[in-house]
Amino acid sequence: MSALALGVDVAVQGGKGLDLVLLDDARATVAIVPRATRKDLADVVRERRPTIVAVDAPPRWASSGRSRLTENELARLNIHAFRTPSAAHSSNRHFDWMREGIAVFEALAHCGYGLATGRPYEGRAIEVFPHATATVLAGCLPPTGMRKRAWRERVLRMQGVRTDDLTTMDQLDAALAALTGLLVIQGKESHLGDPAEGVIVLPITAPAPRYRRGTVAADSAATLFGWCACGACDRQVRAGREFAPGHDAKRKSTLWRRARDGHDATEELRRRGWELPPEMT
Repeated sequence: MSALALGVDVAVQGGKGLDLVLLDDARATVAIVPRATRKDLADVVRERRPTIVAVDAPPRWASSGRSRLTENELARLNIHAFRTPSAAHSSNRHFDWMREGIAVFEALAHCGYGLATGRPYEGRAIEVFPHATATVLAGCLPPTGMRKRAWRERVLRMQGVRTDDLTTMDQLDAALAALTGLLVIQGKESHLGDPAEGVIVLPITAPAPRYRRGTVAADSAATLFGWCACGACDRQVRAGREFAPGHDAKRKSTLWRRARDGHDATEELRRRGWELPPEMT
């Protein structure tokens, strides 16, 4: 059976409401619903029954303080997100869109799509972050001087998603959310943070140690380049690739060394489908 992923961009400023984009597993746009209400969202979910719903908003407040662990861990990768505070620190109107996001997750739960903070993801709702999705899929941050809209359009096209009908930034973000959902149900996923607060799900089995700005080649093709994810070199690779030739072995060697020294490297080895050091099996 074919998969459908519904991406939801949440906004409240200027009465914009929700933007919904539904992608099929061929990454074709099935439906676009701008300025939707929560009722519109519920109607789409009940009519289309997507395989997964991916929402660009937090499902819960932080357990304490002014940010969640998931945002702090993303920042260590040099991917910066809005910080979600605890309920006690959320009274400012600046956080109204987060309140709406929490209400969206509640509405989805009423439709049978409860929050997922780990596998299985089918028939569930997840939290995503379009900037993080674009970054991990390209293997780099946007090149200096490239506008946000142009950057996210480029990443979507690179992934085979047509952007002709996505006329606003919010719709591009909803499409990136939907694309995340498709990749996640295909098994390309990792998540950061404390499930009790909610986790941002990434459409990649293991993120790079740290992301840097990419570059665009000075040719007619304007090829985008990111950086090798081995964490031990300065080699550039075409966007969408993780490693320079042979450097996946370098990353594996690094992880084996860290695992032998007692560091937390076994999770990345597992996610990448790489075996543990022989003496640890």
